Amino acid sequence: MRKIALISDIHGNYKALEAFLQYIDGHPVEGIICLGDYVTDSPYPERTMALLYEMRRLYECWMLRGNREDYLLNNRDNAEGWKPSSANGTLFYTLRHMTETDLAFFASLPTERELCLEGCPALYLCHGTPGRVRGNVHEEAGLKEKVLRELSYPYLLGGHSHHQETDSRFGATYINPGSLGFAVDGVGRHAQFAILTGTSEKWEAEFLSVPYDVESYLQDFAKSGVDEMGMTLNRAIKKSLVTGVNYFFKCILAMEQRAKEMGLASVPQVPESEWEKLAERFEL
Repeated sequence: MRKIALISDIHGNYKALEAFLQYIDGHPVEGIICLGDYVTDSPYPERTMALLYEMRRLYECWMLRGNREDYLLNNRDNAEGWKPSSANGTLFYTLRHMTETDLAFFASLPTERELCLEGCPALYLCHGTPGRVRGNVHEEAGLKEKVLRELSYPYLLGGHSHHQETDSRFGATYINPGSLGFAVDGVGRHAQFAILTGTSEKWEAEFLSVPYDVESYLQDFAKSGVDEMGMTLNRAIKKSLVTGVNYFFKCILAMEQRAKEMGLASVPQVPESEWEKLAERFEL
């Protein structure tokens, strides 16, 4: 029998990562599967990176990169013109806090892979869905069914949607551990992950949530300077953390629609005045 921890979508929440590491210190596992989105949208990303490097030293880790890492890698020289703004200020803040070592580490990670652990059924790991790092089975109708129907492995581990779930169809099982740093469950204030127990016949997932020091973490947003750079979207992130409602995603969808209405090519072109109206609408 094998026991493996499964995490995804830390999004720079080093307090949540600390709580997870404390949990597995008292509940030993053989290793940790990490499905990506380690940083962005948070204060002090260097603290998250330090914890990740220490985690890799202490445990065997199988790690992917997610879409947030791809954003950073694709914009190393800031060719996209990130700046203090509601649209991409938190990304700009994170990019400025990444070292060349951090970026090289992200670049070394695959976006998906198979994992075969001795004595257990094969696993396929991805951040979103196979072939699509941003594939979201929670938001795209029929996507999960399509993926499981076409899957050539008995188990698929995926993240990105921030929703804990397991679903078995067409002879395959999908497991999502939820988000360690940005739980979307209508509750908030805790970190989500899963513990996988494997035998020769199957893998079973135990979904867990542990509390962390949310109040101290929220204070870091102001202390670190990320609030000044992320503006309205940062306020959405903080409300999401305490409510478990994804105000971040609500804001992005609303601004994509507003950009279309204004005849603009992209969300970063929407003026800050529109973001302020959105903040009032969502009571951020």
